[in-house]
Amino acid sequence: MKNYKKGWSNFLLKEHALEGYEEQLEYNEEGEVVLYHVSSTEGLKALSPQIARTGIRNYTKKEYRTWDRPRVFFFTRPGQEDAGVGKIQGKVTYRAEIDKEKLYPVMKDPLKFSFPENEKEYLSIREATHGMPSYYPINRYEMVATLAEREGYHGFIYPQKEGSLIVALWEAIEVTPLEEDFYQIGDSL
Repeated sequence: MKNYKKGWSNFLLKEHALEGYEEQLEYNEEGEVVLYHVSSTEGLKALSPQIARTGIRNYTKKEYRTWDRPRVFFFTRPGQEDAGVGKIQGKVTYRAEIDKEKLYPVMKDPLKFSFPENEKEYLSIREATHGMPSYYPINRYEMVATLAEREGYHGFIYPQKEGSLIVALWEAIEVTPLEEDFYQIGDSL
């Protein structure tokens, strides 16, 4: 349990990295946030976290050891590279659009979902939905996601490295394929 708390505390120490993040995002005409996903699979109409989990790649396996909730990762700007692996290999770029209010700024944690005063409520939800006894350790990512999901959030937004934001969605989202290569789009901007 100490490792989870220590890891979560270290994660939140980077809170300042989300200051002014709204200005870093691309928006469509309706004011929704534009997201990008690079994939090896053609012809998708939606990206489902449950399906994506079955085909996780080596670079995401580490993420799933930390937190096993099914989710799909998105970039927030064309040409963005993953901090750990660089350019993502894939032949299709998908574009999705989502209301900014559905993305919980996890490092800011404005609703204080990670705070100890919310543990009892989370443990009650966890036991009711998964049958997991309260003496099992709390995974802070799951605690925050569970409480955020209950409030209508569909995923997290957080900085991956300086100037780069990542979105992890635990809800399925409709997508449209782009004709252009994701990394060439970014080079042309």
